Amino acid sequence: MSSGKYSALSGAMTRLKMMDSISDNLANSKTVGFKKSQVAFEAQLADAMAVRGDGIFSLTDIKEGFTDHSQGPFTRTEVPTHVAIDGEGFFKVRDIEGNIFYTRQGNFHLDGGILTTALGMQVLGDNGKPIVLTSPDVVIDERGNIQIEGGEAIKLPIYAFSDDSVVERKGGGLFTVGEEDIKEFEELVTDPQIIQGQIEDSNVNMMQEMGRMIEATRAFEACQKALKNFTTLDNKAIELGRI
Repeated sequence: MSSGKYSALSGAMTRLKMMDSISDNLANSKTVGFKKSQVAFEAQLADAMAVRGDGIFSLTDIKEGFTDHSQGPFTRTEVPTHVAIDGEGFFKVRDIEGNIFYTRQGNFHLDGGILTTALGMQVLGDNGKPIVLTSPDVVIDERGNIQIEGGEAIKLPIYAFSDDSVVERKGGGLFTVGEEDIKEFEELVTDPQIIQGQIEDSNVNMMQEMGRMIEATRAFEACQKALKNFTTLDNKAIELGRI
């Protein structure tokens, strides 16, 4: 196979991976607290040299898993248990199996008195235990203090990480961090900005994603055409070799 075929084929495959990222973003454009994914192109010259030895040519690949943590727009709901984070940080939640996740999805509700996400995960307090409330009619200040009856307050903590690279996307607005990385990089946001009665929408821009989709589609078609042309040239070379 000619070097041009390898380059065209790798180019087409990277555009397919890019389309997967765009499709995921578009599918979650209405998901509360969703952060869009990004991809980055990289040259694979070392791999190319390993394949062909003395024949040097260019391959491309995509590194996936990058996240755009920019702020999404807020929507006012007036629901007391709905909260949005203005700035950095995540809520810490736990599923029924005890797995820990981080999320920006603040469309909480009470389930048996426990503050719960829309996905049924328990919201954890700064003591690592689920936040328990006697009533959904609560007052939450900008620092995350939930005022309850009797003048007491329960803290709704916000967590951030000194190294964002340890935060791994799990889909649907959820993120995970390894246990060792939690111990090393997790930080409690000391001066959070929390807005009660609002939720943070997805930060996906539909027009931008559609533009990226058109660009990726055209690039894929160009790679397809190049691959077809190189195949034609190879066939012609074979025919000439037979004469």
